[in-house]
Amino acid sequence: MASTETLVKSVDLLDEDEQPVSSREIIGEVSADRLEVWSSRIADVKEEDQIIAVRCSGGRGPLEHAVRVRGGVAAPLMLECKVSYEEMPPSSLVEYKFSDGDGQWRLSMVCLEYLLAFRAGKFKDWEKRMLQPTCKAEFRRMFGIGPVYTVYDHHMFPSSEEEKARFEVTDDNGKKVILPRPVSALRIWSTEKQCFEDVDPTLDGAPQNRDSYWEELVARLEKNFPEEVKEMTSK
Repeated sequence: MASTETLVKSVDLLDEDEQPVSSREIIGEVSADRLEVWSSRIADVKEEDQIIAVRCSGGRGPLEHAVRVRGGVAAPLMLECKVSYEEMPPSSLVEYKFSDGDGQWRLSMVCLEYLLAFRAGKFKDWEKRMLQPTCKAEFRRMFGIGPVYTVYDHHMFPSSEEEKARFEVTDDNGKKVILPRPVSALRIWSTEKQCFEDVDPTLDGAPQNRDSYWEELVARLEKNFPEEVKEMTSK
């Protein structure tokens, strides 16, 4: 049987533009901690699998592929970015965690490039939902969550199956409404440095003076929903 190194070197690896990588360097096996984070999106990793990190050069710069070796066969692990619909290595996807959950890092559904573009309009979207909720149940739950200044999206940053119900309400028409759940931290793997780098989760347009902004918004909400705000603030 061919060696692991030979198998890995024989695999076709592509860059972000779907062109063959111009160079490759075997780093070694992906750590158990990183694989644990990936497991939320890669369910079929077996104990006997070897997951090898391979540093490559592509048209847009360095990237790190993960090659699975199983039973003498090697193949790259690829996942879809749910925004661009492009297949990419797990290390190209942003990792996230929530402050109100179990504190575990999870692998998101979005790459860094599209995350940075996505941050642009989400604060205004959240503010509009606060001022124009679809129903009282949504308003009460969103008011209870409080101001949202960091990225959120249930497709890109899904909650676990056990936590999903906490961020769902049913509107007056019986339709399920998904509530914003902001992330507390983001990070991305640097193949050059072989370590994680923090990514700012703050939404573009989020106010610098957050306390005064929230006070002013609550005052506006009191005019639109006096009974609900009184009930929420008197608890």
